[in-house]
Amino acid sequence: MKPTNWILAFGLLVASVQAFGQAKEITLEEAVRHATEHSPELQMFEYDIEKAKDAKAGAIGQLLPRLTLDANIQFWDKRTDVEFIDPASLPGPGDLGDFGALIPQSFFDKFTDLAKPQTVQERITGAVNIQAVMPLTPLYSLAHLYRLQGASVEAAKFERLAKRDEVVYQTTDLFLKLMSAIRMLDVTSLAIEQVEAHLKMAKSFQQAGFVGLDDVLRAEAALAKIKDQHAQVESGVAMARAALNVKMGMPIDDDIVPVGDFPDPPAPLTVTETELVEKALNSRPERLAVEQKVKMASAGKQAAIGALIPTIAAVFRYTHFQGSKFQRENSAFVGAVLQWDFWNWGATWFRMKEVSRDHEKALKGLELARDGIMLDVRKAWLDLKQASLSIEALRSQIEFAQENLRVVTKKYEASTATSVEVLDAQSTLTQAKAGYQVALLNYYIAFANLQRATAGSI
Repeated sequence: MKPTNWILAFGLLVASVQAFGQAKEITLEEAVRHATEHSPELQMFEYDIEKAKDAKAGAIGQLLPRLTLDANIQFWDKRTDVEFIDPASLPGPGDLGDFGALIPQSFFDKFTDLAKPQTVQERITGAVNIQAVMPLTPLYSLAHLYRLQGASVEAAKFERLAKRDEVVYQTTDLFLKLMSAIRMLDVTSLAIEQVEAHLKMAKSFQQAGFVGLDDVLRAEAALAKIKDQHAQVESGVAMARAALNVKMGMPIDDDIVPVGDFPDPPAPLTVTETELVEKALNSRPERLAVEQKVKMASAGKQAAIGALIPTIAAVFRYTHFQGSKFQRENSAFVGAVLQWDFWNWGATWFRMKEVSRDHEKALKGLELARDGIMLDVRKAWLDLKQASLSIEALRSQIEFAQENLRVVTKKYEASTATSVEVLDAQSTLTQAKAGYQVALLNYYIAFANLQRATAGSI
C-alpha cells in the first residue's frame, strides 16, 4: 500500500474514533419528542383508546336489527310412507254394473295409484331459518349505552393527554437535572483548580518559612475533600444521563449533553396565580376526563332506568324446509314480541338505584378533581416563587463570597490571614456557586411543573 493510502486510512480511522467518542448534543424539545414517541405508558393509553373505540363501534350494532341464521339437518332411520286408501276397498268396473262400462279405465288407474304407499317424509330432512329482530323499547337504554361508550373514548383520550403532560414534565426534570449536574461538575473542577493553586502557594510559603507545615496539610486535606466531591458529582452526572437516555428510549450509555437557552436570570412571569388557576380548571385533561366519566355514569343511570320498561321488539322470520310433505317448503311471518319482568323482587329497581349512586359518586369525584387542581397550581406557583427568591439570594451570596475570597487571599499573601481562612473562603464560594446552579435549574424545573399543572397555559 502506498504511503499516501496509509495516511488516508489512518486519518479516516482517527476521524471515526473521534466521531464515535464525541458527545451528542440534545435540546429539550428533542428530548421531549424522543420520550413521548418511546414512552410505553403512552402506548398503553393508545391501546385503551382503541379498546374504547371498539366498544363504541360494537354498541352501534345494538341499535340496529339483529340478524340470525340457523340451519339443521336430520338423517332418519328410514323414510315415512303412508297408505291413504286400502287397495282391497277399491271398486272395479265390474263392481259398478252397467255404469262401470261408462267410466274410463284411466279413472280406476288413478285410484289404484292412490292406493299405493305415499312418501310423506324423506329419510333426510333439513331446514334453514333467517330471523331479524328489531328492538323498539330497548332503544332508550341502548342509545344511552352508546353515549356511555362515546364518553369512554373521550375519557381515554384525556387520560392519555394527562399522561403525556406527565411524561413531558418528567423528561424536562431529568433533562434539567443532567444539565445541573454537568454545571456542578464545572463548579467542582474550578474549585479543584483554586485549591491546587492555594496548595502550591502554601508549599512555597512553607519552604520560605512564612507558614508552618499545618497550612500545607490543611490545603492537601481540602484538595482531597473537593476531589471526592467532584467524583460524587461525576457519578451523579452518569446516573442522570442514564436516566434521561432510558426515558428517551436511547441506549443507556449514550454520551448526551443537554443544551439550550435558559436565561440567567429568568424572565419574570406576567400572569397571576388566579389567572393560572382559572386556566388550569378549564384546560387540565384530568378534570376533562372526570367530566367524561360523569357523563358515563349519567348514561349508565338512564340505561338502567330503561331496563324498567317492558321489552317490545319487531320480528321477521323466513323458513325454508326440505324433506317433508307436512310443512311448506317456504314460509315467513312478521310479528312482535313483548317481554316484561314485572316482578323480580326489586332486583331491577335496586340495580337502577345502584347505578344512580355511581353518578352521584362521579359528581363528587369532579369536585375532588377541581380541588386537587387548585392545590396543584398553588404548590407549583409557590415553588416557582421560592426558586426565584433563592436565585436572588444566591447571586448576592456569590458576590459577597468572591469579594471575601479576594480579600482573604490578599491578606494571606501579606501573611495577615491563615490558610484556614483562605480555605473557608474558597469553600464558601464553591458552595454558593453550586447552590446557584442548582437554584437556577430548580427554577426551570418548577416552571415546567407549573406548565404541567396549568396544562401548558403559561
